[in-house]
Amino acid sequence: MKRIALVTGAASGIGKECVRSLREDGLIVAETDRHESDYVMDVTDEAAVEATFDRVEAELGRIGVLVTCAGTMIARTRERPSMTQISAADWDETFRVNTRGTFFAVRALLRRRLTNPVPEGRIVTISSVAGQSGGARGGADYAASKAAVLALTKLAAREAAAIAMTVNSVAPGLVETPLFRSVNPPENDAQMVAAVPLGRIAAPQEIAAAVRFLVSESAAYITGSVIDVNGGSRMQ
Repeated sequence: MKRIALVTGAASGIGKECVRSLREDGLIVAETDRHESDYVMDVTDEAAVEATFDRVEAELGRIGVLVTCAGTMIARTRERPSMTQISAADWDETFRVNTRGTFFAVRALLRRRLTNPVPEGRIVTISSVAGQSGGARGGADYAASKAAVLALTKLAAREAAAIAMTVNSVAPGLVETPLFRSVNPPENDAQMVAAVPLGRIAAPQEIAAAVRFLVSESAAYITGSVIDVNGGSRMQ
């Protein structure tokens, strides 16, 4: 039986690469995004998330894999904003997409699978090195929203363990994506890359490779964990 996956934020960047990688591995993948996509879905809209999950299951079958790539980063200045510069509106919008959106998607899958499990169930959230280290380019709103995703991942892992579904997170560092470029002009690259031991910005497919592993059968005994994909910028 084919495994069914749903990917949020699938129109570009990491999400697009996750779709490609999972399809290469034989999964049937529902691409969702608030922009042009197979299934247009705004992760911040609770009703839209539930309706999209229902539609995908009606058309493709029971969803067993979820990858939450939808995210945002707001930058009003060329440098990292201090906490004193972040408005309440920017804080709320960042959490609305990064944290609330991830919560809605994870909750939607758990609501369906806890009472009707499928084999090899997997959830992979996309957090960030910023959520562990306090951020680099993103401000306090971004770092805090991604830290919340890490906590949400661990909580979901505990609940999903009852049906042998794993829940893990991938925490990227610098990645060459449209979102990254929307807040980081190329002239800033040298300064940021100087803090990366491997000395470069990651390609989206390098993040997708970690997601691909966590979704695979080989990762069946890994849950509640975080895989760092950051070129060594955060070593413990």
